[in-house]
Amino acid sequence: MHQLPPYERMQHLRARRLAAAEVAQKSAILAGNFASIQTSKTVSYGDLVSKVAMQRLLKKV
Repeated sequence: MHQLPPYERMQHLRARRLAAAEVAQKSAILAGNFASIQTSKTVSYGDLVSKVAMQRLLKKV
């Protein structure tokens, strides 16, 4: 790469930075989606636990 003329080297580095930014953006989107799924899963699990607890309380009465 050091044998490239300065302008071509700059173009090459710009392209690499752009590609790295795209990969980082895709990773951030995937992480956000995963966090959303985990949050939804946790809420659903909490709802299920609450429902079971209410059923046990009603059976004892």
